[in-house]
Amino acid sequence: MPGVQFMPFPHEYRCPLGIGGEAGVEALTHYFTQFIEDVESGVSLPAAVILEAVQGEGGVNCAPASWLRAIREVTRKYGILLILDEVQTGFARTGKMFAFEHAEIEPDLIVMSKAVGGGLPMAVLGIRREFDVWEPGNHAGTFRGNQMAMATGLATLQVLQQQNLAGQAERRGQWLKDRLVELQAHYPALGQVRGRGLMLGIEIVDERQPADRHGHFPMDPALAVAIQQQCFKQGLLLERGGRQGNVIRLLPPLIIDEEQCRQVIQRFDNAVAAALVQLRA
Repeated sequence: MPGVQFMPFPHEYRCPLGIGGEAGVEALTHYFTQFIEDVESGVSLPAAVILEAVQGEGGVNCAPASWLRAIREVTRKYGILLILDEVQTGFARTGKMFAFEHAEIEPDLIVMSKAVGGGLPMAVLGIRREFDVWEPGNHAGTFRGNQMAMATGLATLQVLQQQNLAGQAERRGQWLKDRLVELQAHYPALGQVRGRGLMLGIEIVDERQPADRHGHFPMDPALAVAIQQQCFKQGLLLERGGRQGNVIRLLPPLIIDEEQCRQVIQRFDNAVAAALVQLRA
């Protein structure tokens, strides 16, 4: 796409610079800052920076808070709009109403959809007032302003707040994450468990292959597919994401209860065991 530059996103398990840890985050922060501030970089000052606080299709990859805060500081300094894509993460999914809140920053624009419609198709664009230059009616169109979806969206927001579903997502998500970490001791093919709230990812790896210098193993997309298929047989619907589709994604309903969480772990345990027998026996 002309005029668009893609920048590396921090990754705890697969650092794009091959550094890893806090040093990798610091290096990527410096790289972004230098990219913007270097007048001889060969790239014009961007109009906006667009990112996800937690990458969804990218494999449930959480942006470090320090990195997000640095990007907000640099974009504010140079008058660059910061746009947060909260289509997957918004509305209590990560344990807060929006994922960027974990870093205590405030973007200029927020792109929202999915959960806010309560099952009906709806998208919302939140804009800081000083950047809203549309005149009344300029954004009108034949299929815009679906009254039923808006009414459903309002009811959804009320339920999210009244039942504190963000807090529930944080508690249930942490319980699931802890149990998945425990499963790692039995299944080395579960390379990393990550995520926030009820947005979790499990990096599926081939621990039989040589690890990199950080002790991380190569991706195993074939095993991820097998696990997903075995989960389906168990009545557990899971998505995959990541560069090669090797990350199993858990996105349960925000109203999931304790017994259902236990069922998730039991069925996932059974599915991993069956998949390993299927491919590696």
